[in-house]
Amino acid sequence: MNESRSNLRSWLIAIVCLLVAAGSGLSIYFTQFAAPDFKVPLHRAVGQTLAEETSRLLGHHGKIVLISIESAKAPELNVQLEQFEETLKRAGSVKIEKTYHLETEGKAKYGTGSGLSGRRYVRIVNKNTDADAFVSFVGVPDLADTELNELKKKPKLVAETRSVEKLAKAFQQQIVQVAIASRFNFPAPVEGKPRSSRQWFDKYFEIVTLDNFKALLSLNAPEK
Repeated sequence: MNESRSNLRSWLIAIVCLLVAAGSGLSIYFTQFAAPDFKVPLHRAVGQTLAEETSRLLGHHGKIVLISIESAKAPELNVQLEQFEETLKRAGSVKIEKTYHLETEGKAKYGTGSGLSGRRYVRIVNKNTDADAFVSFVGVPDLADTELNELKKKPKLVAETRSVEKLAKAFQQQIVQVAIASRFNFPAPVEGKPRSSRQWFDKYFEIVTLDNFKALLSLNAPEK
């Protein structure tokens, strides 16, 4: 009897040790290896700012359509979209009518702040003519004149973009009202590691509108 109890205790101790080891291994994996390889606070700040600017543009009321890609292609988009939706609920009564996840077709051009073609944008707009605005997480569309003429309406657009060059044409065509652009004016107004959501945003991004676009470009122009 005593021998059986001793064996049982040995088995229980062995099982507990295995469980502890497994738990430690999982903890190390999730904290060291499975952690996202992007700056989560930064992308929360981008999602928050996109929502705030969209709500402000519409007077805190209206219906919008979101344009994105599958998060497997750009996992940081999950963070941006979640923060966007949370902030939008607090900012007013702007409602998300529909979300489009573009097929990337395995092409490298698709990513956070880039990839939206003029053809796809025209198609989405013409299918949602009752929307008050469109929000693109995948850049501004580069519309040819023929595509511009195909638009049944010229809607308001808020876009996250990595391309300053495309912004000039988009503002000229008056197809974008607000752009959340990767920072192109330096030095950034934040030194060292950001501590707040706004500091994360200001260090790596800036808000660009038709009113301030030319001024921002002149600040970044090389001296003659």
